[in-house]
Parts: sequence; structure tokens; C-alpha cells
Amino acid sequence: MKKITLLLLAVLLGTFLNAQTLLTQSIDPVLVDAGGVACWSSGTGEYRNNSFWRSYSLADFGITGDFDITEVQWGQGTADANNVLNLNIYVVDDADLFLATTFTLIATTTHNSLPADDLSLVTAPLSATIPAGSIIAFEVNSPDGGTATDVRYFPGINAAGENGTSYLQSADCGINLPTPTADVGFPDNQYVMNVLGNEVLSVGENIASLVSVYPNPAVEVINVKVPASVVINEVVLYDILGKNTGVNYANGQVNVSGLSRGVYMLSVKTSEGTLTQKIVKK
Repeated sequence: MKKITLLLLAVLLGTFLNAQTLLTQSIDPVLVDAGGVACWSSGTGEYRNNSFWRSYSLADFGITGDFDITEVQWGQGTADANNVLNLNIYVVDDADLFLATTFTLIATTTHNSLPADDLSLVTAPLSATIPAGSIIAFEVNSPDGGTATDVRYFPGINAAGENGTSYLQSADCGINLPTPTADVGFPDNQYVMNVLGNEVLSVGENIASLVSVYPNPAVEVINVKVPASVVINEVVLYDILGKNTGVNYANGQVNVSGLSRGVYMLSVKTSEGTLTQKIVKK
């Protein structure tokens, strides 16, 4: 039992220490409990070209440097085994994709859909570096299947709410530009689409050298100190299972006096990057 517990601890710590920044417009970025609409013929079963879009302004997520994308995620409502998606990352000139005029393709990859992934969140590796201050557009494109009836894909959605607009584009249905789903009569089509990666620190800088966390082990409080040039945006203390402990950060300190003894993970998100550090509560 002890070996199993230690192994679980090591896996969880590895997950925390390698945590990436999640760019999402979904209130719940994991849940996929319904399928959205697409342009196709229910009579013949023929599926046309469809693109499902989301946009993310780096500034809205507190990212001030370049951003290295490592993977993308999207919800699958339903899909046929013969469907091959095109996953595209662009830099655009407007977060409102209906108004954007410049779409610069940065990276692309493909993914073979599997019916086994219906009503789930799918992940694929995708590598790209996004310049600081940019707006990212993520496109999930399902190409025209012609007369075939077994190449369909319908996006995964949920009703938890969204912080940004979902966009549908399909010229065969008269939707020539990425258009808000609410404007084409489907306000409930709120796509689950995420971009993951890491902010690139300035040359020669290391976030661990900028953020000081002490004492560790801690009994009552943890001090979090940074230089005057660094802004702390968020401080969260998680238990070993990944649950937010809810302790407050104020005046440079995190009060842990009410927590049980054990191992926790402290995440300090700053204007220069995010530090994740193991904390022992005595």
C-alpha cells in the first residue's frame, strides 16, 4: 500500500509541476455532453465543409510574452471513423472572427476521428510559437465529404456557459465567414475547444529566481515575495488531489494554519510566468 501511495504521489506531483496554461472560452472546458450542428443533408447523408472556431487574446489570459502551444483539445459530439479533421492555429487581427480580416496560419495538423470518442474531449499534439500580444484563432475543420455518407463530424458542446463566442463557417450553407452560432440560430452551440501551452520567459530570466516562497515546510503562513517589477495575478494552493484548498492570498502571505498536515502544490501566476512549487504543511 505504501508503494502505491508513493507512486500516486509522484504521478500527481509530476502533473502539477508540468502544468500548462489553458486557453479556453468555456466555463467548463472538459465537459462534452451534447453534439452541435453542422452543414449536411439529412436526406442524402452527404456532409459538406464545416469549420468550427474559437479565438483567444493572450492579454486576456495575463500572458505578456510569447506563447508556446503544445497541444489542442476539442469536443467531439459524434463522428464517423472515416472523418479526418484539419486542426489549424492562426494569428488574427480581431478577436471577433466575423470582423477579422487577417488570418495568418501558424501551425496545422490532422486527426482521424474515432466514434469511440463521441461525447468526449479529444487531445492532439500541435507545436507553435505565438508572438506576444497576439490573438489566436483555433479552427477545427471537417472537409467536404462529397457524396460519401460516412465522413461526418459534429462538434462537442455543453451548456455550462462561455466567456467568448463560438463561430461556425460553412459556405455550402451560406455561412461564408466565421459567424457567431447565435447569429445562425444555434445559441446553444457553445464549442468546447482549448489551446494549451506555456508562456516563454524573457531571455536569461527564470521564474523560480523571481518568486521567493518561504518558509517551507510551513506552519501558519507562506510568504510569497517578488520584485517590484513583477505583478502577482493569482495565487492558488491545491491539495495533492488537485482540489483548490480555498485559502486566501493577501498582503504577500497565504494563511495555511487551518489546513491539515501534508503535501500541497502552490501555483503563483505572475506577469512573468507561473511558478508551481511543492509545499509541506507541518
